[in-house]
Amino acid sequence: MSDAIQRKVELAIRSKAGLSLVVDVYATAQEIQREHAVDDADLDAIAATVARLAAQCGCAVELGHQEDHPHSG
Repeated sequence: MSDAIQRKVELAIRSKAGLSLVVDVYATAQEIQREHAVDDADLDAIAATVARLAAQCGCAVELGHQEDHPHSG
C-alpha cells in the first residue's frame, strides 16, 4: 500500500473516531478505494489497515456483511 493511501486511512480513522466509537471497516476501505482508484485486490489490505488503526484509536470495528465484500475471506 502506498504512503498516500496509508495517510488517507490514518486521516479517515481520526475523522471517524471523532464522530463515532464504531468504524465500518469495509465501508471506510471502499471510500478510500474509490477516492484513490485503487485496485479491488488492494481492498483487503486497506481494510486490514483500517481495522488496525481503528482499534489503536479505541474504536470498535464493524466488518459488515461478507456477501457485500466478495474479495474478503
